[in-house]
Amino acid sequence: MARKLKKNVKVFIIIFLASLSICVFGVFYWGTPEPPDQELNRARMAIAEARNTIEKDFIPSSLTDAENLYDSAMFYWKTENERFILSRNYTKSRTLAIRSEQQALVSPKIANLNTTDFINSLERDLAAVKRDTAQIKQLYSRLPIPTTINIKYTRGIILLREAELNLEQKNFKECRRKLELAKFDLLEVARYTKTLLNDYFSNLPMWKRWYDQTIRESARNQSYAIIVDKFAGKCFLFLSGKLQTAYPVELGKNWIGEKRYSGDKATPEGRYKITKKKDGRQTKYVKALLLNYPNDEDKQRFHSEIRAKTLPGYARIGGLIEIHGGGGKGVNWTDGCIAFADNDMDSLFRIVPVGCPVTILGSLQPLFEIIKNPKP
Repeated sequence: MARKLKKNVKVFIIIFLASLSICVFGVFYWGTPEPPDQELNRARMAIAEARNTIEKDFIPSSLTDAENLYDSAMFYWKTENERFILSRNYTKSRTLAIRSEQQALVSPKIANLNTTDFINSLERDLAAVKRDTAQIKQLYSRLPIPTTINIKYTRGIILLREAELNLEQKNFKECRRKLELAKFDLLEVARYTKTLLNDYFSNLPMWKRWYDQTIRESARNQSYAIIVDKFAGKCFLFLSGKLQTAYPVELGKNWIGEKRYSGDKATPEGRYKITKKKDGRQTKYVKALLLNYPNDEDKQRFHSEIRAKTLPGYARIGGLIEIHGGGGKGVNWTDGCIAFADNDMDSLFRIVPVGCPVTILGSLQPLFEIIKNPKP
């Protein structure tokens, strides 16, 4: 009986241990949470594929977000692995991995849209800068400009051409960088040019009065009169108040604005008269017409500047302003005189008498008309 009981106990123990093993195995098998290996692998592969597909210059924020989400998923996966196996929870890691994959999968489409928008915007900006620069060039090329502004203009033009070349080579980021640098320089030039011209053309009402007075006197006296339009680079000959002919002329290097002192290389503005006709050995040019510069207004303005100390005390007002030959160079080059091509000078010299009025003004057109219809 004791032997039978002992045998039953052994059987019970064996069955108990077997059952316990099965239970422990079941607990670990069915109770252990499944790690997010598949989700992490899919996210990693999606990120790698997106990286290979998208150009580095156009990587969207969605791909950066996908990489950050993947890193967070890995962090929480490692954190859970350090815990007791039955208390691990991979839900957060799995969710982050799924979101990472989704962000990576949409990134190429977003990149394509961004690239197209970027290129379209770049092309529009480049075309706009070229258009604005062409308008600046029409006016800028005719103005006496300081060296510092000239440097900015030249650099801006070079950068603009490089940006065009970068666009052709599909180097879009470099194109944008060069374009922004070009815009910065050319905007400085545009500001300077605009300020200079606005200040200069504030004298337009005065120029119109001079013009009207000259035409009226020519009509009343049945006489010749000369009007020089500095901005247009032209000299107009009138008889009895009616236009007879026009000549191209060249002016002082610093022609814009009034002549202030001797050596400033500016062509004066005002109402003058021819005081002497010079030819042969009297002039180094083919022929010349001497003007009565400085007139009373010039002298008054000069002495006012000396008193106001806007000119140094040693400055001199100068003189010997002429209409003379030697022109036809295509640039403003004189020390303040008005230069004609020799053939035109011969023609004018024969026609006009000593005492002929010569009105020199800035422009016969308002600035907005010049800008609207610029001429080289």
